[in-house]
Amino acid sequence: MKNRLALLCITLLIVGSSYCQNEDSKSLTVLEPRVEYHENPEGLDVRQPRFSWILKGEGRNRVQSAYQITVASSKEKLSQDQADIWDSGKVVSNQTNQIVYQGIPLVSATKYYWKVRVWDESDMVSTWSNPAYWSMGLLKFANWQGLFIGHDVGYNKADKYDSLYLPPARYLRKSFSLNKKIKKATAYTTALGLYELRLNGNKVGEANFLPGWTDYNKRLYYQTFDITNNLREGENVIGAVIADGWYAGYIGYALLVRLDRVREFYGVNPSFMGQIQIEYEDGSIETIASDQTWKSNEGAIREADIIMGETYDARLENAGWDTPNYDDSQWKKPKVYTYPNGKLEAYPGTQVKNTEILKPIAMTEPSPGTYVFNLGKNIAGIAELKVQGPKGTKVQLRFGEILKNDGQIQTENLRKARATDTYILKGDGVETWKPKFTYHGFQYVEVTGFPGKPTLETITGHVLSSIETDASTFGSSNAMNNTLFKNIKTTQSANFFEIPTDCPQRDERLGWTGDAEIYMRSATYNSDVAAFMTKFLVDLDDAQRWYGAYPNFAPFPYSRPNQYAPAWMDAGVIIPYNLYKVYNDTRIVEYMYKGMEKFMQFQEDASTDYLRPGGGNNWGDWLAVNEETSHDYVGASFYGYDAKLMAKMAEALGKTEDATKYANLFENIKNAFVQKYILDNGRTIEDTQTSYALALYFDLYPNDLAEKGAARLAEKIEKNGFKFSTGFLGTKHVMLALSKYGYDDISYKIFQQTEYPSWGYSVENGSTSIWERWNSYTKDDAENSDLNAKMNSFSHYAFGSVAEWMFQHAVGIDTEDAGYRNIIIKPAISKEMDYINGSYKSINGNISSAWNWKGREVQMKIEIPVNTKAKVYIPTVEISSIKEGNKAISKVPSITILESNGEETILEIGSGTYSFRVKGVK
Repeated sequence: MKNRLALLCITLLIVGSSYCQNEDSKSLTVLEPRVEYHENPEGLDVRQPRFSWILKGEGRNRVQSAYQITVASSKEKLSQDQADIWDSGKVVSNQTNQIVYQGIPLVSATKYYWKVRVWDESDMVSTWSNPAYWSMGLLKFANWQGLFIGHDVGYNKADKYDSLYLPPARYLRKSFSLNKKIKKATAYTTALGLYELRLNGNKVGEANFLPGWTDYNKRLYYQTFDITNNLREGENVIGAVIADGWYAGYIGYALLVRLDRVREFYGVNPSFMGQIQIEYEDGSIETIASDQTWKSNEGAIREADIIMGETYDARLENAGWDTPNYDDSQWKKPKVYTYPNGKLEAYPGTQVKNTEILKPIAMTEPSPGTYVFNLGKNIAGIAELKVQGPKGTKVQLRFGEILKNDGQIQTENLRKARATDTYILKGDGVETWKPKFTYHGFQYVEVTGFPGKPTLETITGHVLSSIETDASTFGSSNAMNNTLFKNIKTTQSANFFEIPTDCPQRDERLGWTGDAEIYMRSATYNSDVAAFMTKFLVDLDDAQRWYGAYPNFAPFPYSRPNQYAPAWMDAGVIIPYNLYKVYNDTRIVEYMYKGMEKFMQFQEDASTDYLRPGGGNNWGDWLAVNEETSHDYVGASFYGYDAKLMAKMAEALGKTEDATKYANLFENIKNAFVQKYILDNGRTIEDTQTSYALALYFDLYPNDLAEKGAARLAEKIEKNGFKFSTGFLGTKHVMLALSKYGYDDISYKIFQQTEYPSWGYSVENGSTSIWERWNSYTKDDAENSDLNAKMNSFSHYAFGSVAEWMFQHAVGIDTEDAGYRNIIIKPAISKEMDYINGSYKSINGNISSAWNWKGREVQMKIEIPVNTKAKVYIPTVEISSIKEGNKAISKVPSITILESNGEETILEIGSGTYSFRVKGVK
C-alpha cells in the first residue's frame, strides 16, 4: 500500500500536482452541516433546499474530491444508512455549498434527517457528519385550519397628530387535554402584528418580534416550533400575546412629517393565527387550531409600540393565564378577522434574539430622583428593571445615546419617538420586568419614580439583533482603529434588526436602501448575513415600484412622491451581486433577476445618450463635507456600475446573451461618461473626492487616464490634510480606489486620522458606535447645534463601510471568483502601520492573514481553509528573499510561484497555515 501511494505521489508531482499527502494523513472532518444557511431549520417551504458544510483537515493542500449526502425519514433510518428519501451517491465534486436537494418530492409538515461524508485528495473517505435535520412547513393553503383571531379594543378617536394612540396588547388562550402518548407535536403560528407564543407558562422559542415585518398585502411569514417536549399528559394551555407592531403601530417618520396616515399602514387590529399538529404513537393525528373556542382578554401590557415604548401595569396581571387550572370564565370569545391578501410563507431570514446581556458600568443622579445608568456602549435593545416598592408606584424608563453637560440624557434627536417604558408595581416583593414589543437605541437609561435609591443591579441591558457579529476579527498597532472596528460591529448589530435599518433610536428605523448597499460588503465580513439579506431582498422586490425603480427603503408602507433616489435604488442590483460574490448564491440572483431587468429598463428609459440623470428624491453624496458632487454625476456613475454587475450576474446564471448585452451597455455608458465628465488631463469636471472615487472604483475611467485620476484623488486627499470631504456615497470608495491604484500609504493616513472629519474624530470623542454625521458630538461641547439637529443618529452604519477596505486591503482577504473558493491574500503592507492581523469565516471556513514589520523584514502568517486555494501577493524585489518557515519558497513543494515582477511575487497555496518572512522590503 505504501509503495502504491508513493508511486501515486511521484506521478502527481511529475504532472505538477501539489496535493500529495503523507500516508499517515487523517481523513477530512465534516463540520457545520446547514440547510438554506440555517442549522437544523424548522418549517422550510423551499421545495429544493440547499445543503452546505465546511471541512477541516490536518496538513496542507487538503481538498474534497467527492461527497455523498443521504436523507432519511427518521433518525433511526439515517443511523442505519437507510436513505429512503434521497441518496446522492458518490458525487465527484469539490462543492461544499449551494448543493440542491434532488430527492423525492418533500412533504408538508414532515421532518427529514440528513448527513454527509466526503472523500479527500487521496480518495480517503471521511466519517459521516453528525446527523442534522430540517422540517418542512405547511406547503399548501389547505394545510391551514386556523383562523385569524384577536381581541377588539376599539378605535382611535383622538387627533392623529396631537396625541398618541397606544392600545393595549391582546391576550389569547386555549386549554386542551391530551390522553395519549405523543410522538411529535409542532406549532405553526403567525400574526398580523407582533406575537409571543406561550405554552404551559413558558415562552416558546428564543426569537422576538415575530413573525417579522413584511408587506402584509403581499406576504405574511409564519414560524414553526417543535413543541414535542413542551406538552404534558392532561391539561395543556397554548397562549399568545399580540400587539400592533409594524402592522398597525407607528412606523418611521410619518408622524414627524404629518403624513395622511401616521399608523395602521397595513391594518387596524392585530390578530393571531396558528395551529398545533399532534401526531400520536398510535398513528392518529389531532390539530388544535385558532378559532372562536379560544378565549381573549386584555392584561398588564397597557401600551405596546415599537417606537413609542411599552407600559406594563403589574396590578392587572392575569396570573397563570397561560397555564392549566386557570379560570378564564370572565374572558371573551375572540373576534375573527379576514385572511390577509398576502400569501403565507415560511420565514426565510434570521430572527431577532437576545445576543448579549450588559450590566451597567456606572450610575449617576444628575438631579434629585433622576438616575442615569451607563451600559458602556450604544446598543439596540431593551432594559430589564428590578424593583421593590408599594403597589401602584410608577417607574419610568427613558433612553438616550449620549449625555448633556449636566448629566441628563439627550433625547432631542429622537424626534417624535417617545421611546419611554413604564412599569407600575403590584407591590409583591421583588419585581422584575422587561418589555416584549418595543426596542430602543441607547447607551444610557434614565430611571425616574423609583422607590428608594436604585443600585447597579436595578437595570440590565438586553442587546437585541437578528445577527451575530462573530464572522471576523481585526487587530492593528493603532488602538483607535481597533476601537473603530468594535464600534462598526456594535452598530451593525444594532441596525440589523429584522431589516437593515438606518438607525435604531429615533422615529425612523427604516430599511434605507442607500445605507444597505454601501455597507453590504462590509456586512458580510462581520457576520453571516446570507439569510438575513435574502429576506431583505424579498422585501425590496415586493416594494419595487410598478415603473421599475426600487424605493428609498423596504418594506415601503408610505405613498409619497419621488419614491426613489440614485445610489439608493441601486441596492436592487448591488445587494444581490454581493450575495452571489460572497456566498456563491445564484438562487437569489435568479429570484431578483426579472425585477433587476425591469429596473435597468427604467434607467434606460430615463437616460439620454446612455447617461442617467440624477432624478427622483436625490440626496447625492449625503452629508459630504465642503464638496458637492452633482446628482447627475452620481446617477450616471451608478448606472454604469449597475450595468457592469448585471453582466456578471447574467453570466453566472448562464444567460450569455444578457451578459453580452449588459457588458455592451456598460461600455456605452462608460464612453458617454468619459466624454461628459472626464477631462483629457485625467481630472473630472466635478473635481471632488467623491467624483474620483466613484469613477475609479466603478471602472469608468479610460485605461490611459485612470492613473492620473488616482493621482489627483491622492493629491486632493493630501492637500486636505489626509481627511475626507465625502459623504455616504464617496467615503467607502475613496480608500478602495486609492489602494486599487497603489496609494496604500495615503489610505492608512486617512484610516488613522483623528481630526474632523474622520473615524478617529468620533473615537477620540468617546464614541462606542458609528455616527450618522462626522461631527455629531464633541465631549467638550455637549450642547452644540449639530447635536440638537433632528437628523443626528449616533448609531448609523453607513460610514462603517470602511470595514470593506479593512479586510480587502489592510488585512488583505478577498475572493477572486464567487464564494471564496479561490481566495486572494493581498495585504496592503505599509510602514504607516506596524502590524495588522485579521480573520474572516467564509462560507468555506476560516481565512486569516497577519503581517508585521521586524526591521526591514516583513513577517506574514496565513491560514487557508480546506478545499480552497489562494493567491498570495508578497512585496519583494527578489524571490530569493522570501522564506516559508526556514526554507526558500522554491524548495517548498506545496507552494507554486506564479509570477515575480520585481515589485511583488505571487504565490499559489492550498489549505493550511503558512509563515512567510520577506527581507529587504522597502
